[in-house]
Amino acid sequence: MIHNNEKELLLKILNGIEKLNMLLPSEISLSELSNLTGKSPNTLRKYLITNFEPEVGYKKKGGKIYVKQDVVLRIRKHYGK
Repeated sequence: MIHNNEKELLLKILNGIEKLNMLLPSEISLSELSNLTGKSPNTLRKYLITNFEPEVGYKKKGGKIYVKQDVVLRIRKHYGK
């Protein structure tokens, strides 16, 4: 059973997470992700194609690949940065 002060703390944490998510872009370009991870765009492109669905985890716009926020976080975790 969760007590009122525990509920309040959980709500504060969730609100903080939502605020942080609002500060992050919903997607970034593959070249930006390359700069963040230190991996080449080609390495990241191959990893994306192998592990994520087009239009779900990433999409092409005007010849550039854009990666969604949750996928960026998973890739950064995978490559340890």
